Amino acid sequence: MRIRKWLFTTLGAALVLSACGGGSAESTESSSGSEQVAQYTAPTEIATMDASLITDINSANYIGHVVEGLLRIDENGKPVPAIASEEGTISEDGLTYTYKLREDATWSNGEPVTANDFVFAIQRLVDPNTGAAYSYLADTIVNAPEIMAGEVDPSELGVTAVSDYEVTFELTQPTPYFENLLAFTPFFPQNQTFVEEQGSEYGTSSDTLLANGPFTLENWDGTGLTWDLVKNEDYYAADEIQLDEVNVQVIKETSTAVNLFESGQIDNAQLTGEMVKQYAGNENVVVQNKARTAYLEFNWANENLQNASLREALGMVINTEELVNTVLADGSTEITGFLPVDFVNSPIDGTDFTEAAENPLNYDIAAAQELWNQAKEELGVETIELSLVADDDEKNKKISQYIQGQVENNLPGVSIEIRNVPKKNRLALADNDEFDLLQTGWGADFADPINFMDLMYSTSAYNEGSYVNPEFDALIDAAKTTNANNPEERWNDLVEAHNILTSDVGVIPLYQEAETQLRDPSLKGIVFQSVGNEFDLSRAYVE
Repeated sequence: MRIRKWLFTTLGAALVLSACGGGSAESTESSSGSEQVAQYTAPTEIATMDASLITDINSANYIGHVVEGLLRIDENGKPVPAIASEEGTISEDGLTYTYKLREDATWSNGEPVTANDFVFAIQRLVDPNTGAAYSYLADTIVNAPEIMAGEVDPSELGVTAVSDYEVTFELTQPTPYFENLLAFTPFFPQNQTFVEEQGSEYGTSSDTLLANGPFTLENWDGTGLTWDLVKNEDYYAADEIQLDEVNVQVIKETSTAVNLFESGQIDNAQLTGEMVKQYAGNENVVVQNKARTAYLEFNWANENLQNASLREALGMVINTEELVNTVLADGSTEITGFLPVDFVNSPIDGTDFTEAAENPLNYDIAAAQELWNQAKEELGVETIELSLVADDDEKNKKISQYIQGQVENNLPGVSIEIRNVPKKNRLALADNDEFDLLQTGWGADFADPINFMDLMYSTSAYNEGSYVNPEFDALIDAAKTTNANNPEERWNDLVEAHNILTSDVGVIPLYQEAETQLRDPSLKGIVFQSVGNEFDLSRAYVE
């Protein structure tokens, strides 16, 4: 997920204030017994709590604590029953999935969670009037493509409430990762009556949202930098939830977060650059690896950026080794293509996708300057001005400044105007094509290369710069249809598509993300994931 993104989740374990310094998680006695409260930091604002409209990982992370889906991802990365009362039944041909729902799940307005809540939510996801960026993930459900094209009414979608507590999904072709989708935020249920009553305000504040999960969201006004997760006493497994409250605040400056952590006011702090070196060896430092890549996207409406020599020159002046080891120094690593390492392997011989795919970009100033001279001749220009749009947290600002310096110092005549803005603003600028270069990224929603390759399909909502290559599209189509049931051919399609993308310099890969935090180990039971929503606090507790 975008992760359209250049997104970082800094949420870590809560901390018990101790002699070793830092932490404010509390387990205190009150008239009602023991209370557990954590003070968390988030890297950026919540953009929306409407599961149909999410585009970023931070929003998805919090929706995942408030709304529970049919399935959830467990600590081993596998989909397991959540609102489903038991494992589903999958037909022999892989085209029909049937699930029975637990009958003790309720919404925070007291109404039961029923099969119709899933039918309504997924119909709303594919309805073109919703404008859901993630609608394409449902394209193997019967009639979904036709609905998304406006040719068929959403009521014809192949999702059926057999009864109040049984739901069936009909697919047009086997989809090996379909259960992972059912555990993914855009497929979460929605209470039809409530959503329709709220209209366009649904999911824009605490008051316009219903919960059926382990927590409710409180004190969020839709734009603020603070909010609270409060234990949902009506959750069907409320007796398993030990955290009573999680108070969250957005902190974008590393030094501020570290100072608050050291003074015991917050429970986690993200470290970058010099702070990582300063805290090397500290017992509270942890590194979280992620199946997430950061990259630069081009706006292909800019005629100058349609020039392949210019795009390649821009890519070759960025020293990714220096970027990850000196500028970031947070555990992030160099990347050899568009997909992360240790994400998916070949069904043929087990080779990592990154080893099978190609990436022609290498740091080479002399070659980049030669390409820039060639581009100037081809374009008939001597100077070019480009805008670089990115998030406004400290980490993104450092990356923007580094890219600006590398380009302007090594390609005389190219100037970069940096626009670091709040995430909501960046998403809006991206959607409106108000950028030349977009500092963004993607984190895996499920473990399949199509989750990344689909991003650059010509009609993808996440293809912000409108990259188009018919050969690339044809290979993605083949992987999703003709060769969907042929693992070897499908793999080859996706590798070849990747090689076309990198040969075109359709994007500039920057690095594979990791995150270094100060975090105390005394908050137990947090589940961290490299794929999908990044963390789960639902069974966490202060020791």
